[in-house]
Amino acid sequence: MGAELSVRGLRHVRGGRVVLDVGAVDVADGARLCVLGPNGAGKTTLLRLVAAVEPPRQGRITIDGISPRDGGVALRRRVAYVTQRPALLSTSVLRNVELPLRWRKMPKGRRGAVAAAALERLRVAHLADRPATALSGGEQQRVSLARALAVDPDVLLLDEPAAGLDAQSRTAFLADLGRALAGRATTVVHVSHRPEEAMLLADQVMALLDGRVHQIGPPEVLTRRPVDASVAALVGYDNLVDAYVEADGAVTVGGAPSGLTRHGPAGPATAAVFGNGVRLAPADGPGIPMRVAQVAPGPGHWTVALEGAAPLLAKVPLDHPPPAPGDRVAAAFAPDLSAVLPKPGAPTRPDTPR
Repeated sequence: MGAELSVRGLRHVRGGRVVLDVGAVDVADGARLCVLGPNGAGKTTLLRLVAAVEPPRQGRITIDGISPRDGGVALRRRVAYVTQRPALLSTSVLRNVELPLRWRKMPKGRRGAVAAAALERLRVAHLADRPATALSGGEQQRVSLARALAVDPDVLLLDEPAAGLDAQSRTAFLADLGRALAGRATTVVHVSHRPEEAMLLADQVMALLDGRVHQIGPPEVLTRRPVDASVAALVGYDNLVDAYVEADGAVTVGGAPSGLTRHGPAGPATAAVFGNGVRLAPADGPGIPMRVAQVAPGPGHWTVALEGAAPLLAKVPLDHPPPAPGDRVAAAFAPDLSAVLPKPGAPTRPDTPR
């Protein structure tokens, strides 16, 4: 069972500074929204306001049409909030997970079974009798999530639950989180600064920068059609290049053809290009004249740093021989791995290259 979450005219001030200014956001019953933004964007503040940890200075948040102030304890008990740093008590793992069930007056005979099942879903049932504060960071985060899921919340709020984990532990944790949520109708709001987490866990992604919503939509839309350069950087584009849309629609960089075209009026633009969308050819081929500055191996690819009209980062498949430092090459951009964006203030909408 989930719940509809609605935000209207939300404005929050801290220390005399506006830290959150959100006009209208709706999260459908059972939907999964990831709020994607850099540190300081207002992500945690948004969760704290939804969880009624603090009231907003202005605006209204409702769950199934009821505000936390009007819904009282009954409404707040429908929400579970997993903070970035697990707040576990210095007692056993099992007792930590049982605690919110006691607050909800669940019979003692049932609490243990429900708590144990939640720990099993997160693969930490073998830690049930261990002191919670003696666990590793990853284990504590799994226990914290198990505690939240044990109460079967209508709304689950996740504040970067994998932020403190190394890459391998983070991948395993997110996979287990996905399995634990599978088949549940819980409405989930998850905040992260990592685009790969946003795309993995959400059916809607909200790009939040400086406390304001820049774009909201399905993960594929934000990835393929970011509205501006700041969203492109947020979702992981490796290159943001000053470009120009010519009268015939060709997109040039430093006067050289980039391989992209764009519908719309001529003028300055930004070419957002993933590293694996930078195609390298011999120097006498069509493209942007570049010089190879550095080559280094990466996970599954060669990272090639280029110098020229604009610095570029190319990712060449590891089974392809890369150019050598000092080589002259021509760089072009793959349309399916690029987006052409208007400069700030331009009246035109962003477009996908054709």
